[in-house]
Amino acid sequence: MFTNRIDDHVPIDVSVQKGGPTSASNPVGRGLEVPVDADPTTLIGKLGSFWALPWLEKMQRIAEFYWLLKTQFYYRLFWGHIGKRSKLIQPMRLRNVHNICIGDNVLINKHSFLYTWRPDHSENPRLVIGDGCVIGHMNHIACIREVRIGKNVLTADRVYISDHSHGFADTGIPIMKQPTVSKGKVTIGDGTWIGENVVVLSCNIGKNCVVGANAVLLNDIPDYSVAVGAPARVIRRWNSVSRNWEKIGANDEGQ
Repeated sequence: MFTNRIDDHVPIDVSVQKGGPTSASNPVGRGLEVPVDADPTTLIGKLGSFWALPWLEKMQRIAEFYWLLKTQFYYRLFWGHIGKRSKLIQPMRLRNVHNICIGDNVLINKHSFLYTWRPDHSENPRLVIGDGCVIGHMNHIACIREVRIGKNVLTADRVYISDHSHGFADTGIPIMKQPTVSKGKVTIGDGTWIGENVVVLSCNIGKNCVVGANAVLLNDIPDYSVAVGAPARVIRRWNSVSRNWEKIGANDEGQ
């Protein structure tokens, strides 16, 4: 027996006897038989779990399934590579996606802006997002040389990652009309977490790092570090001997 609550005050019994009819007291689930001991990993179990969800969450699941199908059977025709079970949900803008490769089980949330561009006759740019990454809402990732995001990286909302910026050397020309300038590629190590509103510009972030909200990264961050601020600085490092995240001073950042 399980109980499906439409709200906090009106419980509705939707008990189902295995092999019998659904309860007449369930006006929504009438006609759907789900054994109470169904394995949640089976199709019957998954259908039962889905049916037990509130209506709004059902609609969200259906929408996500639509974007999964669109990613796997439509976007895949144009991208450099899209791995198994990866999905891109309602992107805001995509440009030159033939230079973009994403691995397996990647989730790119709503309103992302993914962009590659070759400003001259150099090699084609390459944007890579590794297996298991979760990219937050409204992330803007731009690439003219190379941006490589490792496996199982988590980014929060409104993160900007780029290997270039606008040039401004000539004060007689509007900045928007000056050529783009790249100071180097971007790499983000496996398992790193990047907080909200972070900016990453032409630098390397190590493995299993934590980047605090609103940080601006202009320089490399070593493995197993916590970085905050604008410009960002390392405030903690993982000590494999003591097995603790230890605070560091300004004089220790380069060590």
